[in-house]
Amino acid sequence: MEINHQEYHVAGSNSIPMSLDISFPKSAKALPVVIYAHGINGFKDWGGMDLIAQKFAEAGFAFLKFNFSHNGTTPARPTEFFDLEAYQEDSYLKRQKDLERILKFVESPHPELELDSENIFLIGHSRGGADAILATAKDSRFKALITWAAVSHARTPWDKLSPEEIKDWAEQGYFTRKNGRTNQDLPIGYSLYEEYKAHKADLDVEAAARAIKAPWLIIHGEDDEAVFIKHAYDLKQWQPEARVAVIPETGHTFDRQHPWNNADLPEASLKKVNRSIEFLQEVLSA
Repeated sequence: MEINHQEYHVAGSNSIPMSLDISFPKSAKALPVVIYAHGINGFKDWGGMDLIAQKFAEAGFAFLKFNFSHNGTTPARPTEFFDLEAYQEDSYLKRQKDLERILKFVESPHPELELDSENIFLIGHSRGGADAILATAKDSRFKALITWAAVSHARTPWDKLSPEEIKDWAEQGYFTRKNGRTNQDLPIGYSLYEEYKAHKADLDVEAAARAIKAPWLIIHGEDDEAVFIKHAYDLKQWQPEARVAVIPETGHTFDRQHPWNNADLPEASLKKVNRSIEFLQEVLSA
């Protein structure tokens, strides 16, 4: 099957440009769209995401992955945490705005491919899972939701800070977290916490999960070391209609790492992708 690939730039929150690309099969009909939202310290091309995009495209979907506007990458450096000023100002509400811009892009005409705006599906990984839950709860244009190793709250990455650490954070204006892969100290702005305090109702993942009416598949690694599997069961408790698929003997990234130089996906990631495709095909045929 011939798979095409197109790259674009879209203005995100605060007009910061977001890089995005779409993998899609040659088709005479409008293609259902899968939008992928990456997690913290992630980006659209992390760890072999092109292989995942290829699998979805081969199954008949247009797979759209993008870099959130404030994830620290730039169009010129799409796989590097280069713009740390933007990174420091990242927030949940900015990412909700980014997803709105992506939806607007999908609904716009594209001469090189036709997208089916009546069948838009959203996948979110890790913190991107919380972003996806919040977005799906409020926007009926998302016809199905899949979360991969999603957090069950919008308090990442400061959830476990002590009151003293919160005070220090406020006084300094940011704290840093070490990125083990790049060895960078990445700044987390105190504005993230201020946003949460001011918009708790808008950032209530439990309430959003309970409100979701679209079909939802929760996928989690049994041995997730970063987001414990309890998060998946909490989400299921809040939304009993959601399905849960546990992938055994794998962790937070489903055995992928960056860079991913192999020609094939690891078995755990392939199981995750295949289960996701099966779920979306069921949604389309319902």
